[in-house]
Amino acid sequence: MRNEFFTPVATYRIQFNRDFTFTDLEKQLDYLHQLGITTIYASPVFETAPGSLHGYDITNPREINSAIGSLAHMRQLHVKLRSLGMSWIQDIVPNYMAFHCNNTRLVDALERGTASPYYNYFDIDWHHPDKDLHGKLMMPFLKKNLRETMADGGIRLNYNRQGLGLATGAQTWPLSAQSYKWLLSVLPPGMDPVKEWLAEMKANVLQRRSLLDWEAMKSMLKPPRKQAFLPLLHLVNNNTPLLYELLDLQHYTFTARSEADFRINYRRFLGVNEHIALRMEDKTVFDEYHGFLHRLYQEGIIQGLRIDQIDGLLDPAQYIYHLRELFGNNCYIIAEKILAGHETLPERWALQGSTGYDFLAGVSQLLTDEEGMEKLGRFYRAHFPNLSQYPKLARRKKQLVLEKHMNGEWDNLVREVFRLKLVLPETDKGRLKMAMGDFMVCLPANRIYPEGWPLSLTDTQQLDKAVEEAILRNPATGTALELIRSFWDPDKKQQQAVAALTLLKKITQFAGQLYREGVEETLFYVYNALLSHNEAGDSPVLNKCTLDGFHERMAVRQYLSPFSLNTTATHDTRWGEDARIRLNALTIIPDIWIQQVQAWHTMNREHVTLIEEQPAPDLNDEYFIYQAVLACLPVSAEADADFVAHITATFLKVVREAKVHSSWLLPDTAYELACLQFIEKILSPGSAFMEGMHQLAEKLGVHAHIFSLAQTLIKITAPGIPDIYQGCELWDFSAGSNDGRHLVNYPLRRKLLAGWQEEDHAPGWPKEHAGAKSAIGKEKLYLVSKALQLRNAHTSLFIHGEYIPLTAGERSSQIAYARKYRQDWCIVVAPLLPAAHLGKHDLAPLALPANAPQKWKNVFTGDILTAQNGQLPLPGTQQCPVALLFPVADHKFHR
Repeated sequence: MRNEFFTPVATYRIQFNRDFTFTDLEKQLDYLHQLGITTIYASPVFETAPGSLHGYDITNPREINSAIGSLAHMRQLHVKLRSLGMSWIQDIVPNYMAFHCNNTRLVDALERGTASPYYNYFDIDWHHPDKDLHGKLMMPFLKKNLRETMADGGIRLNYNRQGLGLATGAQTWPLSAQSYKWLLSVLPPGMDPVKEWLAEMKANVLQRRSLLDWEAMKSMLKPPRKQAFLPLLHLVNNNTPLLYELLDLQHYTFTARSEADFRINYRRFLGVNEHIALRMEDKTVFDEYHGFLHRLYQEGIIQGLRIDQIDGLLDPAQYIYHLRELFGNNCYIIAEKILAGHETLPERWALQGSTGYDFLAGVSQLLTDEEGMEKLGRFYRAHFPNLSQYPKLARRKKQLVLEKHMNGEWDNLVREVFRLKLVLPETDKGRLKMAMGDFMVCLPANRIYPEGWPLSLTDTQQLDKAVEEAILRNPATGTALELIRSFWDPDKKQQQAVAALTLLKKITQFAGQLYREGVEETLFYVYNALLSHNEAGDSPVLNKCTLDGFHERMAVRQYLSPFSLNTTATHDTRWGEDARIRLNALTIIPDIWIQQVQAWHTMNREHVTLIEEQPAPDLNDEYFIYQAVLACLPVSAEADADFVAHITATFLKVVREAKVHSSWLLPDTAYELACLQFIEKILSPGSAFMEGMHQLAEKLGVHAHIFSLAQTLIKITAPGIPDIYQGCELWDFSAGSNDGRHLVNYPLRRKLLAGWQEEDHAPGWPKEHAGAKSAIGKEKLYLVSKALQLRNAHTSLFIHGEYIPLTAGERSSQIAYARKYRQDWCIVVAPLLPAAHLGKHDLAPLALPANAPQKWKNVFTGDILTAQNGQLPLPGTQQCPVALLFPVADHKFHR
């Protein structure tokens, strides 16, 4: 089926897993269609490691995950979607696959070695100079080292339906071809069926067949029953020297988990041992990986693609070129690219846009009171002077990750310099390594993409700046840093230039991962000035977005990337979108918050445990806990057992990611337990702390809800494609990643929406549920449905329309803008945080453009507004705090 070019009107992110399957989605399609959603934005749907809740740990990109559905069911969904005029964007993961025994491509490489078509599919250094890793893939999954694991019987020769393998934990790995010859040599007498099977495997395993043909051959060479193998299993598993001999014959070697931080011969993704990177820059790998996906597109089952973590690829531009070449120009393609500051997508990338982290950051900054933010920042820096210099702190955390968790990858990059002959053999390797470390730590957040020679002026300026900052940071490595600067000397000869370009691609690829690990996955869990700005794409100290700055961003967005997603929540965001706004609302009352925190610290001192004379939790973790409780407190303000569990789980993740008192690899159970006891005590029903928290939440409630509605309205009407994260059409006060671990109450949502749509008369804004008493966010759902109805009725207006800032009253008290396309208009108005200082959120009259219509209707309330002398008065906002206005003369839209 031929795909026509399409642009989503509104997307709805679905996180598929065993608790939300194709069947569950099918039941909700009518509701989503009625809500105004045009496109399902699906998490990965391919085979994953067992028990995956998010779908990114893919084991087979050419099969649908049976835990969520089947290809036949996906086709059935397509028929239903097409009947509703809806489409499908598919999330894809080109960077890595799961390092798991269910990954048949990886298993084939480990079984057949160089005879496997997948031997070079993964980013593995089979020629690593470490003698223990040469010709072997490192498997860093043991809790102890190899000798201790062997002594505990943690590695065994095992039998399963496919035959023999080596088992550790819950996984069984294949035997190499050499193993069958060796097993024949140690086979006890009287085991003729086993001997015959081993001989057949030995004769066939190294034949160059496709994986499909090899699996068919293995099924023909069906092994005898397990009973026949028991003498051999007993012999090997009870003779440690024999088991060591067998291990030595494999194309892999088992090691402790911690060893991967200091030596490694495969490329991990984001420092996770269970993520093995792909050589996607190899066209053969690209074609094989995307074959099934392209088939889905050709059938018309999917209409668009979302590229996960594009900065993890060696050459994103090349990848996008190949993707566009395969899928054509009609395919809607966006990439997860976290744009730093005012960074934009490279124009040469043939993409429709990004997944919207830049929008999330911009609207969150807009809905923060700058003066209040600075006051909270001063309070935080005064109490935590060791955390006060943020840029230096960011580099320290990157250095920590580099030295403690990515040392093996660091060594591999240094070795690459020598392999490419970019330095003399006698160059001091240790000094070069330190200089490269300083250089990578100083590289900016926005990744550089060296693609041709000589490098662009912008790229060389950023690289030069990183060298200069590294010299200031560590003058002792100045000579080695100047040597690194010579790598991008434009006068290099052709051969040297090719080598330098290869190296710079690898360095900048790694530096991007280092930034993500050091800053977003470490520092953002340490620096707690205001947690709502510790999100990817945002910054707790930088990138402040004023009203004028936001208008400028939106004008640029309409010009450069009008098809990018406008998102305010993803599976990776640390806070639910409404929890984030509630924290932002603290900038309205910074003095009250500071006084309250100081009172809580005194009040809760008795619950703090001293461990070796140090408090648990320490003051910084205590400050995190107070913000987390406020962010996630249900509107009903009842801190039940589920709420306590939510806060404790959030804290455990944070304290381990921070890598200060604990970590995932080496958890400090004493510190963690003391902190969890602290949380349980302060959250106990009737505690003085919870009484104070309830009072503060009530004080913030009305304001926070209004600004959450403002955020939602801006998302739907500003340049870009609005994206609703699964369930976020009602309030979302969650913490931690939203990767499918929470269930959405769709019957409630359906009932609310149906009730409004079935009434003969216009129901109007659900005022009886508004404000602080709105426990679930009915007005948010109402706003989403009405705004999306308007957007669906006037798609060109919102996709192609101009973005026109409007002024009114106190410039900082509200945001107002018009969208205009030909004769089509709408106006959007919402209060900003400074208005809350006045204790009210009334909207000031607007100065209309000269050619604007004079009579308008508020889509949410039905109020008719008429301009007078170029000014459009706006109604009071006691019940409906935001306005979406449409010219009355237009009869195409009906409420």
